[in-house]
Amino acid sequence: MATIVEDHLKCPSCLEIFKNPVTLPCGHSFCRACVQQWWNQKGDQTCPVCRTNFRSIDIPLNLALKNVCEAFSQASVRSDICKLHKEKTKLFCLDHQELVCLICRDAKIHTGHKFRPLDEVHKDHKDKLQEGLKKAKKRLKDYKKKRDNCNEQATYIKVQRQQVENKIKKNFEELRRFLQAEEEARLSAVREEEQKKTRMMKEKIETLSRDMAALSDVIRSTEELLTSDPVSFLKNFQLAMIRIQKLPGKPKLLPAALLDEVKHVGNLKFSVWERMKETISYSPVILDPNTAGPKLSLSEDLTSVSCQEVQQRPNNPERFKLGCMLGSAWALGTHMWDVEVGDNNDWALGVIWGDPCFPHDMNACSIAFCDDKYRKFANPIGSWKPPVKPKRIRVDLDANKRIISFFESRTNTELCKTGPSVWPHLSDNIKMFPYFWTNDKIPLQIIPLACRVTTQGPC
Repeated sequence: MATIVEDHLKCPSCLEIFKNPVTLPCGHSFCRACVQQWWNQKGDQTCPVCRTNFRSIDIPLNLALKNVCEAFSQASVRSDICKLHKEKTKLFCLDHQELVCLICRDAKIHTGHKFRPLDEVHKDHKDKLQEGLKKAKKRLKDYKKKRDNCNEQATYIKVQRQQVENKIKKNFEELRRFLQAEEEARLSAVREEEQKKTRMMKEKIETLSRDMAALSDVIRSTEELLTSDPVSFLKNFQLAMIRIQKLPGKPKLLPAALLDEVKHVGNLKFSVWERMKETISYSPVILDPNTAGPKLSLSEDLTSVSCQEVQQRPNNPERFKLGCMLGSAWALGTHMWDVEVGDNNDWALGVIWGDPCFPHDMNACSIAFCDDKYRKFANPIGSWKPPVKPKRIRVDLDANKRIISFFESRTNTELCKTGPSVWPHLSDNIKMFPYFWTNDKIPLQIIPLACRVTTQGPC
């Protein structure tokens, strides 16, 4: 009898139980997908059985037939009768990991096997699957948070592009027509990097979205399984657990995802100094806006910084959360730069080292002035009295000897010095950077160096 009923519920085209059935005006019923495929192949709207031609119509679903098909399919899936002995399955074989009836338990194939009641196994497996479901949901939240952050950075990249273009144009206007070719080359480089990094961010977002969709599918199927009857649950438990155990790893943000403003704007005029040395200046340090805290405001040429109102900036991995920021990275060797502190009453200057992707884990060697007290190095509590009140501070770094010296550059008075004991042995992931902190509206200004053109004969 079941076979006869099943035959009446099959689509004539696909010979499967109806899915989204529609009934044509001629009385024949088909799956909606089958009818649509037939119409696409024939180029007209005719019945696949009687060839009756119809005008362009939107045929509604046959809800009554759909409910009967779903009820029949559900009844078939929820069968809890042993196929071999036609008895109700009440036990679970731990060795074969399958449902068995009482007759199966005594069969030769299950000799020496361990059995447990179906209800007990169902509860244990359900608890395990619920725990996995919690992890999947938490992981989905992680992916959503990272995707939102990527969207924020992708939007900010376009803002950066506009800002960088404006700065470049202003510099090249000063150089006028003589620098027209160089201007176009740099604008092209900005747009190319924007396209490249926007594409990278888009691919990252698409990857996160795909992983989220996969996680959502796992969660949905797991939740459906958790509400199913014990028989269906145990039949599909192993597959569900495999999917839960193979969840993708925790998502990570892309480092260095934003535009490299230092590359495009930093020392822009200096790049053509051989021909325009009288009109340009060179800054030994370029401030990196991708590391600046939300309160910091930078000048257009990235050589001064002050504390202003909180600005909207993306939470990229290299960014500090406080009033700190970095300059361009140093290589080994000797480096020196002057910083005008003037009447700024809340500042810190020096060198910092570590992994720029983890800015708050980096170590700094600096001098500072705050709360009307001078402090030096790694002593945030005690005070220190410099020999003179510094207005322009020179930072002299010898990375080879691992020594940092601080001077009042106007009078060439040494303020303090630190030796190799505070320095780590630098590795590939540990880099040195000029370090700046301020909580004052008066800017810290990096003093430009005079430029000279020299020539050198062949070695």
